[in-house]
Amino acid sequence: MGYWKFTNAEALAAWDKTRADEAQMRKEAAELTSRLGGKPVFKSDITRSTFYGVNFDAAPYLAKELWTVPTGNTGYASWPKARPPKGLKEEHAAVKKLWSDHYPKTKVDNDELYKAIGLDWGMLILCGLTLFRHGDAIYIQTSATPKDGFGAVEIVGSEFDKARREYSDAKA
Repeated sequence: MGYWKFTNAEALAAWDKTRADEAQMRKEAAELTSRLGGKPVFKSDITRSTFYGVNFDAAPYLAKELWTVPTGNTGYASWPKARPPKGLKEEHAAVKKLWSDHYPKTKVDNDELYKAIGLDWGMLILCGLTLFRHGDAIYIQTSATPKDGFGAVEIVGSEFDKARREYSDAKA
């Protein structure tokens, strides 16, 4: 396992863009789901984060027959059914319009960040990745080795652990 630190402007700018995109996506999702009376559910993997659906606090918006059935596999998220249920054609059209008009347009693409720090997401799937930003540095723990010329500085595990503790304490 290797530990790396990035302080170059390109890496920090890519980090900032990724976080700004995530904040915008969450804002857009909150606007949609507040209209529906629920909470947003997101789906993330190593390459991206997206809005996935709505988790209703109580009864679904208008009628439960208009929505997919939430399950543990979907994070208890629902979205409008593809076809209108019998007798609910107008309501279904209204829900579909509301959904499409206010569906979050912003998506988070981590590939730009990985390119800025000389890593390939395909390799990260195999090698694993822990990353966070603390101050003016991005800290990474992975078995992958960043490409030369991207500002990676190899650090010892104790420096990584110290920065991680400080980061965690600052968030608490």
